[in-house]
Amino acid sequence: MKKKISNLQPGMIVGEDIYNLKNRLSLKKGQKLDKNTIDLLLHSDITEIEIEETTSSTGFIQKTFEELPNIVDEVIYNKWINSINDLFHNFKKEETYISLNNITEEIYKALDIKEYFVLNFINSFGNDSLNYHSLNTAIIVSIIAKKIEIPYVMYKQTVKFALIHDIGYAMLDERIINDFESDERNALIHNIVAYKKLQDLKATLNHEILESILYHHERYDGKGKFHLKGEKVPPLVRITQVADAYTSLTELGYTPYQALSWILKKCGFIFDPYYVGLLYEITGYYPTGTKVKLSDGSIGTVLKRNEIEFFPEVLINNQPVKTGPDTDIYIKEVIE
Repeated sequence: MKKKISNLQPGMIVGEDIYNLKNRLSLKKGQKLDKNTIDLLLHSDITEIEIEETTSSTGFIQKTFEELPNIVDEVIYNKWINSINDLFHNFKKEETYISLNNITEEIYKALDIKEYFVLNFINSFGNDSLNYHSLNTAIIVSIIAKKIEIPYVMYKQTVKFALIHDIGYAMLDERIINDFESDERNALIHNIVAYKKLQDLKATLNHEILESILYHHERYDGKGKFHLKGEKVPPLVRITQVADAYTSLTELGYTPYQALSWILKKCGFIFDPYYVGLLYEITGYYPTGTKVKLSDGSIGTVLKRNEIEFFPEVLINNQPVKTGPDTDIYIKEVIE
């Protein structure tokens, strides 16, 4: 199966020997891709490569961080994934959007904003990747929306949109994962395709959600396709974009620390600074999954932020360890 370089993911297996224009062997058949290799390919003269088909029709599925608990119970999580899958495959049937309401209500009940969250998600690196990305994005959006205590009616609109913001890719042949600065054809048209095909469902989805689907790749600085700027970009879009970017980048193999750093650099350009700030408040300076070295020399993985953002809870040898003045244990450095 041919894959464009821009749509490769860590863990994929090279299906044939790859040579560059100078006829030098760049990749061997059977080689497993990692983030560094993909970065090199993005800056090479190679445009696409053969990837081995997985034995499962849905590709392989994994937690972002195996050693950490999932953000919600996996049985519930997989139920939501199945509902999203049905929705994306039957998007023309109005009754399928009942499940959209149900998922939104269940996400609301499942996430207690009083807690600090272990932002550990499940991803699929196959045909179902869109389902997992959509759910992961919606979960982060839900946390942000509850944090700022928006009215429940607005909350439902926001999470519904987050769940189907990329439904255009379900109508096309291939999803572009990091599509914020991509000039790939599907990245440029998936929002327009969805907007046009969903016009018959205006009564179910309403104008605000449909408009947000169309404009969900506008930029805060006004340099998007439709040149909407600042608060002219629909609010559903601005709140969802930061979650969309965070989940997309971690899918591509960025560490959570790298993903957050990338979003911070684009603050005020692509993203609304207000919502970037809210994402930062949720993740803290060291997001879930960040590998760190502590002041006592031990190596661990950040479990979740704590009351003070610079002193998160860290998992070491399967045991949670609190950092900060009370324990006199501090993060010395991030391990990339």
